[in-house]
Amino acid sequence: MKTTIILFMGMAITATGCYYDTDEELYNCAVDSATVKYSKTMKTILTSYGCIGCHSAPAPSGSINLTVYASIKTVADNGRLYGAINHAPGYVPMPQGGGKINACDIKKVKAWIDAGAPNN
Repeated sequence: MKTTIILFMGMAITATGCYYDTDEELYNCAVDSATVKYSKTMKTILTSYGCIGCHSAPAPSGSINLTVYASIKTVADNGRLYGAINHAPGYVPMPQGGGKINACDIKKVKAWIDAGAPNN
């Protein structure tokens, strides 16, 4: 009987120990828009998810070259960047053939866009 109770308690502790209320807790993602920079944050995100592999010269997929700031600024301003990475209806989900990028990185991209997508 004691073994059963101990086993049950151990399972209950393990199950509740892996629970997160929000993506912010899960990814420890408190985004400060002042620290989200094109030169560091955006370039890192675009590189780490392989965006640059398909969206670079000489023949960028969808005619979107993500190695050039002006092109990124255009897709940020017209909503295509956020719509694609957030898998919003009406947009081609990116990365193509893969799952969404993590919620924390999406939040960083959104903060950068909301700040006017500056070249900083």
